Amino acid sequence: MAIPISGPTESAEEAYQAEQAAFARDLKDLQLSCDITYRQIGDRSPIVLSPSGIAETLRGRRLPSRDFLNALVRVLYEVQDEKPVSREDPRLRRWEERRTRVLLLRDRARQSGASDPDTGPGDSFPTDTGYVPPPDGATLLELESAKSDLRDILNNLQEHEQRVRTEFRQVLDEQARVAAELSRLTSLLEQERGDKERLEREVASLKRQRAALSKQLTDLRAQFAEIDADKVALLKEESDLNDRRAVLNFDWARYEELLRHRANAEVSRLREQLDRMRSDPPA
Repeated sequence: MAIPISGPTESAEEAYQAEQAAFARDLKDLQLSCDITYRQIGDRSPIVLSPSGIAETLRGRRLPSRDFLNALVRVLYEVQDEKPVSREDPRLRRWEERRTRVLLLRDRARQSGASDPDTGPGDSFPTDTGYVPPPDGATLLELESAKSDLRDILNNLQEHEQRVRTEFRQVLDEQARVAAELSRLTSLLEQERGDKERLEREVASLKRQRAALSKQLTDLRAQFAEIDADKVALLKEESDLNDRRAVLNFDWARYEELLRHRANAEVSRLREQLDRMRSDPPA
């Protein structure tokens, strides 16, 4: 994604100055985290890097050439990594991209009629070291005392520099940690957004399934109602059949009883007739 050169209310000059200052500040931060002097940088560089040129670059007083910038950051990263750095290292490419951005902003500032866009941020303010130089005509003892005071101040300043450098590294590490955490949380947020969309799709699918199942349950309930009605009707039919069967069984039992009575009566009649015939001799 392209990065806008300047904001809608920011002038070309202000955009250039801000980017140049940020570029120089980040270069200075890199140098401070490496605990290496300008002269040591020049000694390790494959091309000539003068201490004054390095100082002006890190103070934002000049924009380095591409080769100057690559040599400078390669030395710093080699000190930081404690191993050689390839020319194809992606960190070098990122610095080149930042330099190109500063160049584009500088060209835009020139085209917009800026007074002098090559002028970078001003020099840093001098610090009060507490050293008072001896007056003219000082004695040898006074000079030795001033030298001793100066040496103590330098030693204290060096110790302070070391403490500041340690704190600086800690702050840089914390900044990197915060940036990593921010990136992680941003990634989690994007993942949660994706999970939310996925869950929304699953919820919609489950709602459709629930509606289909509800319809299916309604149909099954209707079938149950029909089955119950059919069962009631059939049970009534069964009850009627049982009643009719009972009536028929009763009628059949009465008929058989009547037949038995008739048979018994006929048998008795025949026996009586037989008995009379036996008792009456033939004429």
